[in-house]
Amino acid sequence: MDRIGAMSRILGLCSGDPTSRRSFSGSARQLFLALDEVGALAAAVDVDLTRSARLATRAVELARSRRVAAHRLRARWSPMAIELRSRRASKSLARADADAALMYGTDFYPAERGARVKLPVGAALDATFAQIARAGEHDFGRLSPLEVEACVDQQRDILERCTVLFPRTDWCAASLEEDYGIAHERLVITGAGTNFDRALPEREPHDGRTLLFVGRDWQRKNGPLVLDAFRIARKARPDLRLEVIGPSGMSLDEPGVEWIGALDGERRGELQRRYLNASLFLCPSRFEPFGIAILEAMSAGCAAIALDRGAAREIIDDGITGSLLRDNEPSTLAEAILGWTSDVDRLSEAGARARATVEEQWGWDQAARRVEEGLLSGGTGPLLRPQGTRIRRWSAPAEQYAPAEPAR
Repeated sequence: MDRIGAMSRILGLCSGDPTSRRSFSGSARQLFLALDEVGALAAAVDVDLTRSARLATRAVELARSRRVAAHRLRARWSPMAIELRSRRASKSLARADADAALMYGTDFYPAERGARVKLPVGAALDATFAQIARAGEHDFGRLSPLEVEACVDQQRDILERCTVLFPRTDWCAASLEEDYGIAHERLVITGAGTNFDRALPEREPHDGRTLLFVGRDWQRKNGPLVLDAFRIARKARPDLRLEVIGPSGMSLDEPGVEWIGALDGERRGELQRRYLNASLFLCPSRFEPFGIAILEAMSAGCAAIALDRGAAREIIDDGITGSLLRDNEPSTLAEAILGWTSDVDRLSEAGARARATVEEQWGWDQAARRVEEGLLSGGTGPLLRPQGTRIRRWSAPAEQYAPAEPAR
């Protein structure tokens, strides 16, 4: 991916290793691979800080703020850190034989502060800081309102210098328009795909009683809610079982629950097998920037349950390919679980429709074509959406930024 080819045109700039499955949960890797597949990628380079530079920026921010959560987030978005990344990005762009640049990450820009480059520059993102701040996740809940505004303003400055922006969903696009004032002509909604390198095989008949949860961040993914709902549902259906993938170091003695841990590297094949064997996927996250795991489960022919918020509204067709829950109560999730598992034929039909939805409406190949078209056209034109996507807008005024709990 780092070889510049004669037919390549787009330079990928990533705030992290573009070949890693860890950078942006592997989405950067998948999008750059898809651009490479269509012959549109000149190179994909890491512009993030070196270890020494990262330690230096953290030391500076720690001196300014003794609150650990604050200094960690502010260090990444400090003027010093942004300038260092931007310099690396600018040098990479100067060396590349490229017609355009695509940023994955919005904590840098390939030019000096306040300047623009002559080539089209795009940025791919699944959620804005405004949306994350409203949810109070990823340390934002521990920042003061002024610190939140500073982070949002930094992101706004970078986004305004881009030629075109590539939100994954209409939900993210709505925030770019309403919270950041970005004109809709500069937006191209790309969609996304799974982080599997190839399509999953057709599934065998499932047992109608195996529930699956996937997620490292136990609290944000609403793991406690899943456990409480499972306990309620299991009283009515003692044969139900729950598989938990992701959280490390958790192994509660809970009847019917299998704690599997992380499935990375060589164990990714087991992750795919678990998706294919599951009857129902549970992803009621408190906040989900996109939800790649939902797409992965659906691509395996598994119906999914999520909260009725954010990008999940554009992925799950309520009552058809899964359920969108209106509240965050264990009893509501338990009722949905029992409703689906009580009718295996309906559940299997929902899974088949879920897989067809992913195949028809989502995919990194489609995202790559939209990125290429958007960059080479200079971002001029109407806001584009994946064909067949159901649009349900949601956003809130920028003045509602507020920490989820009082800053400490």
